[in-house]
Amino acid sequence: MRNIERVARPCVAELEDCDVGMTIEEVQRELGLNEITKLSENENPFGTSPRAIEAMAAELPNVSMYPEHAFYDLVNAFAAANGVPASMIVAGHGSEAMVHLVPQLFVCPGDEVILGDVTYGLYRHASEVMDASLVVVPLRDYRYDMEAMAEAVTPRTKLIWICSPNNPTGTAVTRRETQTFLDAVPSSVAVVFDQAYREFVDDPDYADGVEFLKQGYENVLVLRTFSKAHGMAGLRAGYCIAAANVCSYLNRIREPFNVNRLAIVGCQASLADHDFAERCVENNRLGRKYLTEQFVRLGMEPVASQANFVFVDTKRDADALFDRLLARGVIVRSASGWGLTTCLRVTVGRPEQNGLVVNLLEEVLAEEQQP
Repeated sequence: MRNIERVARPCVAELEDCDVGMTIEEVQRELGLNEITKLSENENPFGTSPRAIEAMAAELPNVSMYPEHAFYDLVNAFAAANGVPASMIVAGHGSEAMVHLVPQLFVCPGDEVILGDVTYGLYRHASEVMDASLVVVPLRDYRYDMEAMAEAVTPRTKLIWICSPNNPTGTAVTRRETQTFLDAVPSSVAVVFDQAYREFVDDPDYADGVEFLKQGYENVLVLRTFSKAHGMAGLRAGYCIAAANVCSYLNRIREPFNVNRLAIVGCQASLADHDFAERCVENNRLGRKYLTEQFVRLGMEPVASQANFVFVDTKRDADALFDRLLARGVIVRSASGWGLTTCLRVTVGRPEQNGLVVNLLEEVLAEEQQP
């Protein structure tokens, strides 16, 4: 289209592309490397539940047909897993779809949306698409400053994003601070708890948004995904838990067939495969501990994580360190895009992958000491 800049909505013209990191395919094309270890996108290094793969393989003959519009069995499985009625569930193709859907329901041009300064970038993107006015609250010690976020609320505030555990820092909000926060925020303001990494949490004081929703905080929305612990990132499956009337409105604006047939059966089978989930979570706990201890040994400052990655201040240029690891076939994530120019985010991998990244860091650090 000629003169697209003149006819496109101004807020869209001003958007920047989302930075999703490098893929294995991109690294192979650009660097000509055959063996790549990807520890940048917080995927499950142990893959997908065998029961889910079996269920999806059996569903393949049916992919020529649209799925059931209401996703009856899937929605009921999500509801049972969280102890809520099916009327409080909205399914979608990944929690990213839910991130885009929520502002479409609540935000009009000029409305205020509150978010942290170092957090999942899609919150900003999805809010700006709706021409929102962003109110960015700095993290404090890599954690959400819940008191400051509550103080940032004005009569124009429509939506607040809280990622817990937070991407990229791995920190989580506690019950007490969340209770105080929700009591201070007007019930007319939607508060979204993105819990993409919930399965990896072992802090007993973790604030689960579903608990507050059950207590009657009907302005709370909770997002969950199958891209992380369930190892189904390539299928795109996630859901929202919210008050029934909120879900009714979200269902009005979602795409009609926004979960594919393979994801529908795969999610249900994965939810039922408790042994696989427990093994993945335990391996993550051990790997997270190992990486944290090794980063300390190397003179770096890791942040205590509740997710399946470790955020670490390397005390040196993160982009340069990223490039040197990439040249050796390991993809991690530089935090320079968040303005933290000495920090990396490293996904917890399998034991041999964790050992590899530590060995390569030792190698790079040793090279720095050479005259």
